Amino acid sequence: MLTVRQASFRGIRDVGGQRVAEVEVMTDDPGCASLLAYFREGPKGYQLVRVLSNDAATEVDWYDNNLHEAFEDVTMKLFSGPSHGGGEDRNAFAAQVLDKDGIRADLDLHLAGGGR
Repeated sequence: MLTVRQASFRGIRDVGGQRVAEVEVMTDDPGCASLLAYFREGPKGYQLVRVLSNDAATEVDWYDNNLHEAFEDVTMKLFSGPSHGGGEDRNAFAAQVLDKDGIRADLDLHLAGGGR
């Protein structure tokens, strides 16, 4: 399982008509050190919607560069398979992110109830 070293709230995004909070996450895994985690408001608190690898580099991604995929959806790769507890790993990762650096308070302020 990934260990979250740092997290920072980046803002509210519209993904497919759904308001989600974007959180930049730094982990201890060199293979996916920088991630973007997306949360939505659910019936029992905040739910992790998806996770993207963040391989954006200013020198190559400041324009529409089709030779470099800066963001890749890694949700299934991170939380499925024989070495993962599926929902348990996903929930544990989400809890780590929400408990870091005031992230839950940021989501309460900007996402909960439509952004008070």
